[in-house]
Amino acid sequence: MKYWHAQLSRAKLNVVLVILLSLSFAALMMSVALSWHAYQPLPYPQSDKLMWLRSDMVGDDQKVVMAQAMSTPVAWQLAQDKQVFEQASAVFYSQGLLRGALVEPKVSTTYVHQEFFSLFDMSLKRGRWFSQSDTLGETLNEAVVSECFAQQHLSGDALIGQILQLDERYFTIVGVAACDDQEPQLFQSNQGSDVFLPFALAIGEGISDLDHLAVRSDVFLVGRVPKSKDVELHLAVQQANLQSAFKQAQIQQGLPGRVELVFALQPLVNKLKGQLKTTMHWLTFASVALLLITLVNTFSLYLLDFKSKQTQLALAITMGAKRADLKRAQWCYIAFIFLLSSAIAAVIAQGGLGLFRVWTQASLAHVTWLSVPWWSILSVIAFSQLCAWVFVSLALSQVSFRDIRSQLSGSGKGQTKQLPNWVGQSLLGTQMGIGAITMGLAFWLLSYFGGQLLTHSGFNAESLYFVELQQSDYARSDDAIQARYNQAKINLAALNNHPDIDSAALAAVIPHEFVFLEPLSRGDDGTNMITAYLQLIGENYFVTTGQRFIAGGGFNQDDLSTTDTGQKVIINQKLAQMLELNSNDVGTTLYDRHQRPIKLVGIVENTFSHSLQVQPLAYLPFNFINGNIIVRAKANASLELNTITELYKAHNPSQSILRLVDIKARMQQLNKSAMLSFWAGLAIAVVMLFQVVAGMYGLIGYLAILSAPVFSIKCLVGAKVRDILVEQCKVRAYLIIPVMICAYILSLAIGRAFGILTAQLWIYMIVACVFTSCIIFILELYHVSQQANPKEPQ
Repeated sequence: MKYWHAQLSRAKLNVVLVILLSLSFAALMMSVALSWHAYQPLPYPQSDKLMWLRSDMVGDDQKVVMAQAMSTPVAWQLAQDKQVFEQASAVFYSQGLLRGALVEPKVSTTYVHQEFFSLFDMSLKRGRWFSQSDTLGETLNEAVVSECFAQQHLSGDALIGQILQLDERYFTIVGVAACDDQEPQLFQSNQGSDVFLPFALAIGEGISDLDHLAVRSDVFLVGRVPKSKDVELHLAVQQANLQSAFKQAQIQQGLPGRVELVFALQPLVNKLKGQLKTTMHWLTFASVALLLITLVNTFSLYLLDFKSKQTQLALAITMGAKRADLKRAQWCYIAFIFLLSSAIAAVIAQGGLGLFRVWTQASLAHVTWLSVPWWSILSVIAFSQLCAWVFVSLALSQVSFRDIRSQLSGSGKGQTKQLPNWVGQSLLGTQMGIGAITMGLAFWLLSYFGGQLLTHSGFNAESLYFVELQQSDYARSDDAIQARYNQAKINLAALNNHPDIDSAALAAVIPHEFVFLEPLSRGDDGTNMITAYLQLIGENYFVTTGQRFIAGGGFNQDDLSTTDTGQKVIINQKLAQMLELNSNDVGTTLYDRHQRPIKLVGIVENTFSHSLQVQPLAYLPFNFINGNIIVRAKANASLELNTITELYKAHNPSQSILRLVDIKARMQQLNKSAMLSFWAGLAIAVVMLFQVVAGMYGLIGYLAILSAPVFSIKCLVGAKVRDILVEQCKVRAYLIIPVMICAYILSLAIGRAFGILTAQLWIYMIVACVFTSCIIFILELYHVSQQANPKEPQ
């Protein structure tokens, strides 16, 4: 016990061991928690049978033109097909305004089948679920509201039977759903629905040709598949039938049928947690690498410290102590260090996952389910005690107590304190190899995500806002379009005259919101047509957004028309490259989906975000299907929703704003995962560098101290310090060269397994190997020169 207390009183060594082990165990607990969260079954009945239907739009070359492209007729029909799903629900996410206030709150509405609630075991607080009919046009206007929405926006206790006005439609509240995280987050992460409505209401009285063509990314189909093996076969038959209806709708609307829909059933767990699985692979690799290098470092410190106490151990044996008692005392000491480190690691892991939940709530679905499992803490504690036992066993195996006299007489000369050569070489080689691999991958991670963050977005997001007008009528009659034209011009003039607004322009969607598609080709026969995303814009759009022209210019007022807006087009660099066009081709004629001629009037810079990357974009003149506007506020001025609402209602009281989007905040959100990855990579690189340098500093330092008597003897017989340094560097070079070669090959294998085997990785691994080797030689020169000084023999 006295020896154990003496060990615990050595604060400097104990603090270093606890810090190193706590950080690595915390990283291990967090990676275990993330892995469990990513791969554990969903908390729904028969979750292994829950699937979602992925529907992609592909072109002639079978490349995906639009991912997750589904129309409401497809979701409606397949949801009722019992040969595909034994129980299913179509899901359509939308937004509306709750009427009754000046600034009308935006409501998240979700159109579902009644089966949706039982599929995901959702709880009903009051009332009942809404009723539905399998026949379009017969569904009642009933609604189920969430408890959180009711508490915030509805008054009175008698909620059941209240009338709810969303936009221009009225609904009767028949039930109140529990406000929890049971609802599957299919479309947007960690955003619950305020109001649930029958899916049939999203289609209306019947299915039109435009409904078949209206493929969108906010329609989903989820359900529980039967045990039948013919599901895929029957789905293929249904795909052919629905594709036929899709092509027929294109023909009736005068569109060339150049795209088709492809269906595939995929596990729902992959939809909800697929992004986390990808992130988890890197985090797990980093945590395991950190744990390995930490264990090597701590074992080096413990072993060399244990070896330096060999004289005390030999004396204890001489005084009658038993070897088993010494081993037990050593195990109690190191086991306590590991246990304390595990306890601190559990606290760090809980805090780290709490921060992870906050930072990733908007990008990872159901991150609120994430926690540190109790069994992972016990597993890490058990693992730590196993490591403690291994440490003690390996340390004692390096000490022989058979000849106590030899131990005592030789303990001051350095021979008995020396580690066996293979042990020292193995420890140092392991440290160098793991350090080089982890540093190389950390350098690559920093470079990749740093490059993403430094990539120009293509426009100036500062003080840029998007004003989306609430609209329920998309009629294409001449009168309806003319009315929207007149109102849009009034709104635009009012915004341009506002003292806090620098400029404004018509814009159908946000610069990084890809909704519409537009096929373009250079030939009038429709060959080699490229499908791009479409942006409908007005005059001064690029002046407002700050996008730069590569060649040509923008649209003018005469290009905007309520009858025909397909006379001119502007494309971005990405699309120009795909169409094999350059700045000299401005003025050339392109052809749209109808093979109508369109004049190319400009090429603009690409827009970029980490989440959406660079997409081919075609800009056409605004067609007044909606009345949305993009606004640039003046410097140091910010726009508020109530300010814009009052401005709009002053000109037309029936107008309402659906949302006011701060583009800068939206861009930050889109780049959030890149920012998190960058800081994670930076943290990993710094921790790895610290671990490698600290571990090798301690190991080489201890080896030099234990070799000090040998160095002194060599100096006394005529050797110079320079000769000793050259000799030691040669010894290290014989170890460094094969270790670095093996580390380089292993790192490339890891890079290939992760799909990142690029020229950049080759270069960064060379830099990491050279950097690690330089650290070794610098530390070797420093420590050996300190110990091989003939003036101060050890």
